[in-house]
Amino acid sequence: MLNKMFVGIDGYIDGWCCCLIQDGIKIELHKTLENLYNKIGIINLTLIDMPIGLSSKNIERKIDFKLRTYLPKNKKSSVFSAPCRKAVLSSNYNSAKKVNQIITKKSISIQSWNISKKIKELDEFLSIPTSKVIIKESHPELCFINLNNNNPLIHSKKTKDGYLERLSILYRKEKNIESIVEKTLENYKKEKVKKDDILDAIALALTSKYWQNNGSRIISQTPKKDEMGIPFEIYY
Repeated sequence: MLNKMFVGIDGYIDGWCCCLIQDGIKIELHKTLENLYNKIGIINLTLIDMPIGLSSKNIERKIDFKLRTYLPKNKKSSVFSAPCRKAVLSSNYNSAKKVNQIITKKSISIQSWNISKKIKELDEFLSIPTSKVIIKESHPELCFINLNNNNPLIHSKKTKDGYLERLSILYRKEKNIESIVEKTLENYKKEKVKKDDILDAIALALTSKYWQNNGSRIISQTPKKDEMGIPFEIYY
């Protein structure tokens, strides 16, 4: 009998960076979530760094504000307020801002718009009635804090010090993390995946692996589900 597989997914510019934990750690890059799951099949628990559950006219996604309260001051800006469902269907940023303003009375940042295609892809993937995949929203910065015994991280993940800081945290769980990162960069030279994308995916997968043992922690809100019945939940 195969061991359970735990998965962490982080979006990168050309697709999805996926960390699989099952008898060791493996990194794969996939262009779409459909391709990813057609290959790996049904697994135990997937944590993904992407909003799940979107605002509509009558239901507001408030969980982004709640998530910020769990993060230290220097990490709060890593949480972007998610566009509403109609805004992610827009063809450009200005249109998305107008739609979001009409639906939610709030604008959206360019950072939120830049990930809107991936938000849309995930939202549509979760809406497939036959999908049995257990995908839950998570946040790498919060995962790293918990993997670091609830101690805030000091450096930005985009810096060399930030990379080494995160590497040392993951090293406590898996000793060959650095070689996994280097091997991934070597295997996918033509892709635009970055070191921090790989580390984030690993942190998400490790959080998935230890989630039940760590107390099955969930951030939730009221109302609990969006208009499509998708729960507003962040696992960490």
